[in-house]
Amino acid sequence: MTLRNGGVVELGITAESAPGDQYDQPENVVEGEPVTPLPTPEIDGAKVRTGDVEAFIAAVIATSSEVAHIDRYSEAEFPGPSRTGCRSAPTRGRNSA
Repeated sequence: MTLRNGGVVELGITAESAPGDQYDQPENVVEGEPVTPLPTPEIDGAKVRTGDVEAFIAAVIATSSEVAHIDRYSEAEFPGPSRTGCRSAPTRGRNSA
C-alpha cells in the first residue's frame, strides 16, 4: 500500500480455510452482521504512525459481513512476536448461497 507521502506499507496476509472447505467447489460465503464500525484514522499525512496503519486496516476489515471479530495486536495483553497487526475471526451467520 503506497501512501501519498511516498511511504510504503507492506501487508502480509495469512488465511486459514474453514472446516470442510473444498477447493474444487465454489466458495461457501457465510455472512452475518458486521462488527461495530471502528474509527478510521488519517494515514495520509507527512508522518504516519504504525499503530494508525494497524487501526486503519482493522477499520477496513470491520466493514465486511464475513468478519465477526477483530483483534489488534497492539492492544493485546500478550501481543507475541508481532507488535502490530490484526487478527479476525469469520462470522457464523447465514450462508449467502
